[in-house]
This record gives sequence, C-alpha cells and structure tokens, in this order.
Amino acid sequence: SSGINAEYGPVDTTRAGNNNLWLVKVPKYIADRLSACEPGTQFGIVQSKLTPLGTKHSFDVHPKVCEPLKDSPACPSRHEMTLGKLTGPNRSLAVYSEGEDVITMEGAISTRFDVNVTQDQMSSRSYFNLKRHEAEKKMDPGRKIIFNTKMVNPFKPSTVSQKQLYTTRAQKDEKLQNKRIRLDRESVENMVLKAFRKHQYISMKGLIAITSQPEAYLKEFLHEMCTYNQKAPHKNMWELKAEYRHYDNEPSQSAD
Repeated sequence: SSGINAEYGPVDTTRAGNNNLWLVKVPKYIADRLSACEPGTQFGIVQSKLTPLGTKHSFDVHPKVCEPLKDSPACPSRHEMTLGKLTGPNRSLAVYSEGEDVITMEGAISTRFDVNVTQDQMSSRSYFNLKRHEAEKKMDPGRKIIFNTKMVNPFKPSTVSQKQLYTTRAQKDEKLQNKRIRLDRESVENMVLKAFRKHQYISMKGLIAITSQPEAYLKEFLHEMCTYNQKAPHKNMWELKAEYRHYDNEPSQSAD
C-alpha cells in the first residue's frame, strides 16, 4: 500500500509490515568511526548466542576500524549489546528512504539495543587512553589567549603610490564637479522644451545628458509634459504632449 504526504508526496509502505528494525545506541567514539568509514567498509560483526538466560548479543568492531584516528586514540573492539526498552517517542519510530519520485517506509523500530564496552575492556590501557582523551577534549576551551611579546606596528604602510594618490583625488574632484544639482522648475522645463524643438523623440539617457539633472527629478517633468512610447519604432523614448508642441521648424525624428 502507499499513502500521500502533503509535504513530501507519495510514501510506499509495502515493505513496512515485514521489516522489524533495531534501534542501536552506540558510544560516541563508535559513531565517529562509523562516520569516517567509506561506503562498503566492514565495520564490525554482531553475534547472537543462546544461553540458559536467553539470547545474548555482542558486537565486535573490526580491528582496522579500532586503529587511532587523526584526533582520537585507538578504541576497544569487544562490546556487549544490552536489550533496552522503547519508551516515549521511541515507540513509534520508523525508518524511511528517499528515492527520486517516492519515499519508502523501510520498516518500524521493534527492538532497542545499547552498545557498551565489555567489563574486561574497561580495564584495558586503550580504553583508559580513549576516555582520558575525551575528558581533555571537553576541558579544552574553544578560544585561547596568546601573549604577543613582539612589537606590533598598528599602522600598516600604504601601498598606494603618490601618482595613484593624485589620480584618485583628481577623480573625486571631477565627480564632485560633475555631480548633478537640481535646478529650479522653470529652468528644467525650458531645457526640456528646447531639447524637443530639435528632436521629436528623445531617450531618458539623452535627456539626462542634455539637462544634467538627476533621473528621478527629471521624470517628474517628463510625466507631466511628455508621453512615453512603449511600441516600435520609437520604443522606450519620450515625446512631448500635444499641448506643449510649439515647433518653429520641423524637428528631427529622434535622439538617443
């Protein structure tokens, strides 16, 4: 059977009733090694033995996996698996796998096991070194204070040459001189009318170059005095409204 999830789409549940899965809780050093292993690596072996007291489960980590990591010493190999209880939210846990078009419910969690090192391994030197390393890592602060005994110059020398400095200043002065300053309304209107006496259609870029006015300020006049063409052959160009047209001579068609 299958269901529909509003957020993720269809969910295939055909295999859910046949698969009873284990929830296995492992120590952090095992989880770290499991994350560092490449796909397909043999990580360990789970063994189940029948005893008069019931079934006994054990987990042996592969010797190569037990070898020291970059930031962790060697870990013990033999572990015991203790049957735990599914309580609270763990009672309804399930495992899902995500495909290209569908999400599959692989099965429900039916059993929980807690993995712990065996008693004989607890007294081993490798386990002692591992726990000491974990304790030291927890006590190590994330930030450290380092005292600098060398003289430090807080002012770094500039890499800009005198020629580059003068060029930069000249460019700044030129920008200030060319900065567009708003003129009074009458002066701007006269400039706009004068421009349209020469050309019937003018682009916004051309009007800014003629009047040297800020674009936002210039648009206030254009919306009042002109019409914006949105169709060819004079698309994206401005034209004077009929009431403002007083041409002495026939103007040219357009100006960019």
